[in-house]
Amino acid sequence: MTDQRAHQREGVTGCRIIELPRHADPRGNLTFIEGGQTIPFDIQRIYYLYDVPGGEFRGGHAHKELQQLFIAASGSFDVVVDNGTERERFRLNRSYYGLYVPSMIWRELDDFSSGSVCLVLASTHYDAEDYFYDYDEFKAAVT
Repeated sequence: MTDQRAHQREGVTGCRIIELPRHADPRGNLTFIEGGQTIPFDIQRIYYLYDVPGGEFRGGHAHKELQQLFIAASGSFDVVVDNGTERERFRLNRSYYGLYVPSMIWRELDDFSSGSVCLVLASTHYDAEDYFYDYDEFKAAVT
């Protein structure tokens, strides 16, 4: 890991805000992400959520192995994370901040602003067997 991730705010759940490198320019800013350098995993998959109606809820699951970085590429939304004993809410509203979510953390997304885009970088390819969709099953696995 490099000095580029020096500005971080870690939460009680082990999730943390990572400030991504920014290059300011009057013509528009540039942010880059390098797997294993600016974030703590190699990127194997990228997906994004968009056109989410205001007030909608997304997520409601955990992953056994997958690590993720959530970024508000546009607009804003909240990520609620839960490690089985503690919950906390992170507000994402800047495209140069990402929320790192390690494996075995329950996550829920809500309070999407109009036109928001949630960009997600993932450490593994999709695997249906990696999911916990039942909170009680997840909680039993972490305690």
